[in-house]
Formats: sequence, C-alpha cells, structure tokens
Amino acid sequence: MKKKFVFFCLLSFFALTACSSTNDESQNKEQDESKLTAENDKPRDSTKEEVVTDSEEASVDMDNVTVADAQLSFIYSYDDVEHLMRDSGLSVEGEVVATENYVLMDEEVGFGSPFTKLTFKVNQVLSGDSSLEGKEITILEGGGYITAEQDGMKDKFPDLTEEELKETSFVLYNGHRPSKKGDILVAFLAKGSSETGFKYYSFTGAYQSKFEYNENSKKYVRPSENYDEWVTGVKTRAERSDIEELIQIEEDINAEVTKLVEEAE
Repeated sequence: MKKKFVFFCLLSFFALTACSSTNDESQNKEQDESKLTAENDKPRDSTKEEVVTDSEEASVDMDNVTVADAQLSFIYSYDDVEHLMRDSGLSVEGEVVATENYVLMDEEVGFGSPFTKLTFKVNQVLSGDSSLEGKEITILEGGGYITAEQDGMKDKFPDLTEEELKETSFVLYNGHRPSKKGDILVAFLAKGSSETGFKYYSFTGAYQSKFEYNENSKKYVRPSENYDEWVTGVKTRAERSDIEELIQIEEDINAEVTKLVEEAE
C-alpha cells in the first residue's frame, strides 16, 4: 500500500522573521521577533483538494497537492499600531501585483520552508523610507508550496519513489492563506536577513502585521481567528467576556490602521 506523507518544517521561517540590525532599536526588534515560536512542527489538519495559484512561474502538480494547516503560537501579540510601528522598519500601503512559489532551503539541515514571494507595489509609505513610494518591493510571506523532497524526506526515507518525493503540500499558518495577486494591503515590515540572493522584507510577527482592504466595509482588516464561532461555543460568562475583549482589540487595531491610511492620503 502506498504511503502518504504530510510534511514541512518551520525552522527557516523563524530565521526569516528577524531583520538585520545596526543599532539597539533593531536589536530589540529582533528579540521581539524571535519570540514567535511554533506550537509544533506538524500539520494540525490536512485535506486533499485543489489549490489555485496565480503565479505564472508555478511548477506545481495540482493533482498531487495536500493542504496542511500548521499552528503558530505568538508569545508577543501586537494589539496596537504603535507597537507594530516600533518593531517595523517600514510600513506601507499598496497592492500585490504578482506572486511566486518559493522554498527557502537550509543546506545544513537538508530541508526547506515554504514561502510565497510577493511583488508588492507601494502606493503610500506610512513610515520608513519614503523613497520607496511608487516602487515595487519583494515580501516573503510564510506559507505556500513545498514538496516531500524539499522537506528532506529523501534522506529520512530513502525508499521513497520519485513520485512520492514530488508529493506537494500547500501550507497555511493558523488557517490563513498567503496573499494573492490583487490584494490591497497595509503591511508592517522588517528587512529580511536570510541568504536568499535577493533583497526582501518579511511581515513583522507573521500575519499579525498584515491588513487587507475590505471593499464592503472600506476598512483594512487583519486576518484573525473566527471569533464568531468561538462565541457560540462558550459555556461561561468569563469565556464570553474574554472573546469579546479579543474581538474589540481586532476592531480597534483595524480602525487605527484605516485611520492611518486616510490621514496619509
């Protein structure tokens, strides 16, 4: 019977979230970024389904893709714009104009981590290098496609066939998809420090610093947990109060970011 593998590792992801430092402020930021840790390095859930990619350079066998949901825990949570700006060297508003699959390989350990490489057109610089306004930058966002071979399964399981080594996972972190072409975002970014051969930025604290424009509400909204479902499952007033507090935090920071963009226009 053919074995089915669900795979990927997160080591390189956490290396990518830290930015290079030249002063004490940057060093503090790296310390905060390093607090982002994995709850585990295995998918919580996986399903076989088709995943659509808008990358013209994608070379993924879409009939052989497993969707894997990995869980991240955040020791440091960003609850307001002030702290996001403090730990980000650049904050911008703009549009994702292209995406590309990217796996960051770590030759020392023999496996890689999946990313989505975003080409991001900067419409407004909210803080940081104002010369980037109107230009395109590269952002590496955690999550995307990775094959069994890229994840080091060839060394761990020498008997795997070529077909099995080509088996592909589309990795989501906490159920949040990577950005796609056409997304309009506010992004709080740090300069990437890993050896990739190109300059890039990464989201401060993963998706905690990404706010997508909602056409219906006319607001920038951060990806968050499905609190509405949580509320329906609570058993005590204390639990309901805790969830309502989380909902209020999200509403407040979304309003702060929306106001930030409006004042910059």
